[in-house]
Amino acid sequence: MKNALASKELSFDLLKGLVITPITTGLNFALLAPPGAGKTTICQSLLKEAVEAGLRCLYVITNNPISLIKEQVRAMGLAPGRADQIIYVDMYSWLLGERSQERFQIDNASDVASVSVVLSSAAETAGDRSFVLFDSLSTLLSYNSEDLSIRFMKSHLARMKKHGNIGAYAIELGIHSNSFYNEVRSSFDGVIDMKLDEMDGELRRFVRVYSYRGAHETKWFRLLIGPDRSVKIY
Repeated sequence: MKNALASKELSFDLLKGLVITPITTGLNFALLAPPGAGKTTICQSLLKEAVEAGLRCLYVITNNPISLIKEQVRAMGLAPGRADQIIYVDMYSWLLGERSQERFQIDNASDVASVSVVLSSAAETAGDRSFVLFDSLSTLLSYNSEDLSIRFMKSHLARMKKHGNIGAYAIELGIHSNSFYNEVRSSFDGVIDMKLDEMDGELRRFVRVYSYRGAHETKWFRLLIGPDRSVKIY
């Protein structure tokens, strides 16, 4: 199955000013952030833009009930029928001992071979040059060694790149080893860093592009998330 906009490049309005050039097919980037920095909200904002651009999307969910995620996606205000462009992979229901209602479910995160098979099948259904959202890769490291998780990550990224997919992969900061984060920074085409700082008695969110197509940006930009989960970067 092919996407109607197979050759389209995404500007991702959310990231304008951070990423100057368009995000082309076959490019995958990591979002490294501590808990509470807003990486899921940014991921879903990128998902909305990809859907509205006409791309089929694959959303891998590992750390929230599928019902909550679908409610959040609906609340983003997608046009009627647009949500049908999103294919979900449920890697959460098995933690509750439940069977998912989704076509694609991962029953055991410690079985990376099975995880690879399910993700490959789901990606084939989504089609070439689709948008892949994985929130988050850190879940795999809760059940597997870092070495095994790194091998899975590199193999998965190679397959996604082969099919021209654009991918956004959330990863928790502060819970893995430095060597793992070094592998992430060397494996992805781009890395977006996020952080929380306490300033004037309040926690503030910041974001920057650590790397993108070989370039680096050291400047941090303020990230605001509104009560309606709208996102602004300045």
